[in-house]
Amino acid sequence: MSKEGLSFEAWLEKARLRRERLNDRQLAVLEAAYRLLEDGGHDYASRRLVEHLLLHADLGLKVAQVARLVDMDRCTSSRHRRCSSAQVVQAIPNRQAGKFPGKLLPRYAGPVAQFLLEQPHATRDEIIDFLERRWQIRPGYRALDNFLRKYGLDRRTLHTPASADAPVAASAEDAAAAEAEPHSAAAIAWPSDRQVLLPSPAEIRVLAPSPRHLSVPPPADFFLPTPSTRVRS
Repeated sequence: MSKEGLSFEAWLEKARLRRERLNDRQLAVLEAAYRLLEDGGHDYASRRLVEHLLLHADLGLKVAQVARLVDMDRCTSSRHRRCSSAQVVQAIPNRQAGKFPGKLLPRYAGPVAQFLLEQPHATRDEIIDFLERRWQIRPGYRALDNFLRKYGLDRRTLHTPASADAPVAASAEDAAAAEAEPHSAAAIAWPSDRQVLLPSPAEIRVLAPSPRHLSVPPPADFFLPTPSTRVRS
């Protein structure tokens, strides 16, 4: 009987495995994995080692069955399947130290933006807790800052005014400067209420001569006159 009240047969039934359908090799490995979990108290290190063993022992078990045996999510076990033994050994102390590795994908930007709109004063720890609840990942502060800065969700980007407001402010300043400084210009009335100021012909100066490579159009007498005789249709 196990420490959690489950026998070996009940542990197999939890993963939807029938003992009579397993061969001797599968039963031997599964029983050894069961003993390891019992001695380790079903902690994260024991479950992660058993998961890595069952995923790479070529037992013919499905990922979902292995995940149910070690009390993990199927997606998590599928992601762990690509890890090497060295990565598993490195991930165990990181998990025990409170560091949950995980890659921030682009599809996380939308839910994170909605979370920041609902909680504009959320701290980085609260954002990390949201990521852990939603996708079971817990990135570091540097990875989170780079992710928020990449998609314009950091505090500096959110509080910066839109660039479309800059031309409006510039045009207002130019209008004030134009009213303050006297200049000779002709006002043309447009259909709208605005007055557009154009410089007088005396103020127009040619800054540079026209390029020589530009061809001058030929005069009108260069072309033949249009024939006046009617053509038989």
